[in-house]
Amino acid sequence: MESGRIERNPLAPEPAPAPRAGQELEREAAERLDEIRQYFKDRYARRDVVARTTTATGEELDWVPAGSHAEPPDLEGPQPPGDPGRPRSPQTFEQAGHQAETGPPGTVPVVRRPLDDITATGTLEDYLAKGTRAKRFTPPDDIGPETRAAAAVHKYAHAAQWVANFGTEGFINTWRPYVQWSNEFSLGQLWVVRGSGSGTDLQTVEVGAQTYRDLYGDWYPHLFIFYTTNNYTHSGDNFGGYNTDVNGWQQTSQRVYPTARLAESAYGGVQYDLALKVTLYNGNWWVRVGDEWMGYYPAALFNSTGLHDQAQVVDWGGEIVDDVTNHPEATSTWMGSGHFPNEGWSRAASMHNLAYQSDSAGTMAGFRGNPSVTNTNAYQITTDFSGTTTWGSFMYWGGPGGVE
Repeated sequence: MESGRIERNPLAPEPAPAPRAGQELEREAAERLDEIRQYFKDRYARRDVVARTTTATGEELDWVPAGSHAEPPDLEGPQPPGDPGRPRSPQTFEQAGHQAETGPPGTVPVVRRPLDDITATGTLEDYLAKGTRAKRFTPPDDIGPETRAAAAVHKYAHAAQWVANFGTEGFINTWRPYVQWSNEFSLGQLWVVRGSGSGTDLQTVEVGAQTYRDLYGDWYPHLFIFYTTNNYTHSGDNFGGYNTDVNGWQQTSQRVYPTARLAESAYGGVQYDLALKVTLYNGNWWVRVGDEWMGYYPAALFNSTGLHDQAQVVDWGGEIVDDVTNHPEATSTWMGSGHFPNEGWSRAASMHNLAYQSDSAGTMAGFRGNPSVTNTNAYQITTDFSGTTTWGSFMYWGGPGGVE
């Protein structure tokens, strides 16, 4: 009977210590893996699949009838700055190419991950959660006292602004960070947040670029979305979770979809930007990626003290998860490019032209976040929110990890 396993990244410069031996019996580990695989087997069986295609990088797509006919906002996304001194390339997506095979009109793509590729070691709840255990605190809470999950530590270099808002927009500079273990991740993202942060009140919508072997089956960066309705305490259909692993997300685009592979910036070389916009429009939290409205989370998922009508925090930054249970030494997982912000343009990861939506009509204002770092020896952030350059409000963020 097959059981899950934690894998070390094959690009490790030297052998890393093996994970500590757990107390779980092999049979129990196999049962947990079977539960995860059965969850997705049942989920795939319920899909009304009209066609199936495979992308150039081998990702299997089910084309299902579009479940929504909601009209997207008549709003532009963030506009690339004219800055010849810092040239950037926009993200391209496989399904947007002329050679891409698409489904029939009226269908949208949903990823089908081969079940044998799922080798996670935790429970189903772990797998659906944001990390190896459900995260019990959010980035805005990271500035003050924290309540950490017992079995995993989330580390941040981020900036949060407490302001009534209806969304946010900006650019994330995308890289392929080294991630030491398959059950750890590294990401750069945006959050829109509302709720007290105590109990189960806090709610979020999150979008960004993530490298996470257990979730995507490889060590490459992917576009991701995530939401929680209950401060990360429970994941599942209409409660919260990643991408289309749980119900909630409404896909509308045929060209851009959650889990799509992202282009990687090169140290000192070509730089790729992921343009993102999130906005509350006609009762839906719409997500725009580049020039495409990808889809939305219905505001009906959220309550009146949460994201149903507006958000109260905008947050941008990096995050890694360090699985302290299986390998207690400080993880060597990179954040961003793996280099500190002081290295600057084309060497450190950046986010720029960050803004928040100040009213329901789409008015944008410059982001003025309060920066915070969880582990300054491993990860750092530098910010310039003066808005006096072509990059508007921007920041450099990241680091190599490896130390507490």
